[in-house]
Amino acid sequence: MPCIFCGSEENLTDEHVFPAFMGGKLEVRNGSCGRCNRYFAVAEAALKEATTPLLNLLQIENRYGIVPNARVNAEIRGLDMKNLPAFMDGEGEIRLLDVVKESTSDDGRRLRQGFFLTEEASDKFVERARAKGLKVEPRGVPREIVIEAKYIITVDFIASLHARRIAAKIALAAIALECGLEFALAAQFDELRTACTSELLESLPVRFFANVGVMGAYIHTTHHHSVMCYLSAGMRKGWALVTLFGGISYLVEATRNCTERQSKQFSIFYDADTKKRFAPVVLADEMTLIGHVLSPATEFEDLTAIHEQWSSILKDFCVQKGVIAEPIIPPERSNHSS
Repeated sequence: MPCIFCGSEENLTDEHVFPAFMGGKLEVRNGSCGRCNRYFAVAEAALKEATTPLLNLLQIENRYGIVPNARVNAEIRGLDMKNLPAFMDGEGEIRLLDVVKESTSDDGRRLRQGFFLTEEASDKFVERARAKGLKVEPRGVPREIVIEAKYIITVDFIASLHARRIAAKIALAAIALECGLEFALAAQFDELRTACTSELLESLPVRFFANVGVMGAYIHTTHHHSVMCYLSAGMRKGWALVTLFGGISYLVEATRNCTERQSKQFSIFYDADTKKRFAPVVLADEMTLIGHVLSPATEFEDLTAIHEQWSSILKDFCVQKGVIAEPIIPPERSNHSS
């Protein structure tokens, strides 16, 4: 069977339903060609970069079993040093970096303050300073220091073109996985196919949303990705609800010209931690939940609403891990969570 995105039969590769960088291992056998695979890699790389702090916090491994490092701002209480460059490694350990900061004293003198991880680096700094005739004042290091670090996880990426294209791609791959490649290649999904490669934000049939009822239909955690699809023979339309990291939700118009004689519906629930599908207790079927999303109860394209929907799920995870999480609410709009 040809590639579900472009129809090519050359250099076919297995296609992930959920991107590998967010823990996805479900695959559609020979679902995409090498050219499309490389094309989508650009959007996935952009989304990965935007979500790196989140992936690090959740300890989500990529296809190689590696948790990405995340840049953080560190503070050393024992030395009263703040905003030091550092990163959180894949094992949750803070790794400091050498740094030299410039400042001005109260009497107008130019000061350079260095912090180094090794004596060798420190000695080189002192040697260069003295060679320039500068005065060097070494500072003692206390026996016990406390290192704290923080990073900010923003939700702005949710509204991006890359995120919407990935949501459309997930929807089509899910249809191929559940209903077969031949079914996914049908003309009724041509608009969805086009959306996967669209460079125009306004042309994408993908909207992010917040809906309390849908979130309450089953238990969500930060490691859960899902697709709930309903193809209506009566309305001749089809939709897919794509939810990432437990609470980042998109409504994808799967088709505006459903040709099925009988309606179809299915769900895929996936845990990025265990790398397996699971079957939660869901209080309503796909048709009912998608109908609820299409109702006035839903808030579309509202970053404040999606922040409130997702931040509570993220905060629950942080509480369990002993991580302090505080929402950051800008004056004009609420679009961040940390």
